[in-house]
Order: sequence, then structure tokens, then C-alpha cells
Amino acid sequence: MKLKIILVVAAAIVGCIIAGALFKGRPAAEKPMAKNTAAPVLSKIQPADVPPAPADLAVEKTVDVFPAPEKSGAQPEPQKPIGPARQKEPLRDPDARTALSLVGVDPDAEAYWLSAISDTSLPDQEREDLMEDLNEDGLSDPKHPGPEDLPLIVNRLAIIEEIAPNADPFMQEHLGEAYKDLNNMLAGRPVP
Repeated sequence: MKLKIILVVAAAIVGCIIAGALFKGRPAAEKPMAKNTAAPVLSKIQPADVPPAPADLAVEKTVDVFPAPEKSGAQPEPQKPIGPARQKEPLRDPDARTALSLVGVDPDAEAYWLSAISDTSLPDQEREDLMEDLNEDGLSDPKHPGPEDLPLIVNRLAIIEEIAPNADPFMQEHLGEAYKDLNNMLAGRPVP
């Protein structure tokens, strides 16, 4: 048993020596680089008081992505946004947005979503998004729905057909937009 251990250790040492000799004998251009390091770049400009580097010495060039501001008395002027800064106001009913992704799958979510789109105290834009995004939220890929999305699309078309006749004009307009997009998806046509 001791002999086997000695032979294994000796073989490992010999293997390391051979690997080291092979690695050391390789030209510099063939040595593998460590991951996540910049490729070596030979420096072309040398300061006058520093002797030039040998030709086979590679010098890494780094780029400072966030350079420090120059140390002068003047502070850099902050960048101004281009165009008017328009921030989207926070959702008044974020749970309705969550329920939207489950419309056509979960009856409780559908009921919550229906009450939200009917709630005139919510901003019109929020209600519009809750209706028109039926062709996006909850689907695997809204631009290219897969076969697994077809039952959901069919269920959402049926829901719109059920609620649209009793909806107010605002809701009818936006439900109609979602209906058109879902129909195009079902037919395999692209949705803009």
C-alpha cells in the first residue's frame, strides 16, 4: 500500500515537472491569458527619461471608465437632460398590474383586474395600460408568442368579448385595441 502511494506521488511530481517545462518552453504569444484581463498592448510612446521597453515585453493598457474630475478651481457643470424631464407617476393600484398578468388564468385576478379597469378614480393612463397590455403581460414573448400562449390568448379574447358590450366608450376603445392585437397574435401576424 505504501509503495502505491509513493508511486502516485512520484508520478504527480514528474507530471508537474514535465508540464512546467513544456509551459516554460512555449513562446510568449502562445501563453494563455487569464480570464477577464485586457489584451496586452505594446506601448508606442515612452517618456524621455524611461528607457524603451524590450520588444517582447507586453504592457497592459488600462482605460479609466470614470475618470476623476480635474483638480482645478472650477467645478464641472452638471449635464442637463435633453428635452423636458417627464417622470411617470407611480401606479395608484400596482396590484391591478399584477392581476393583469393572470387575466385568463385566475378568476380572482380577472375580477380584481375588471374592477380596476372600471374604476374611474384611477388615472386614465393607468386604466388604458391595464387594458391595452393584455397582449403583453403574462405571455412568454409578446412579439413572438409560442404555442403555450395560445390558450391564454383565446381566454383573453373571450373575456374582452364578454365585457366590451357593457363597457363605457373609454374602455371599449382600449379593450378594442387589445382585442385587435390578440387576434393578430392568434392569426400569427406580427403585433407592432
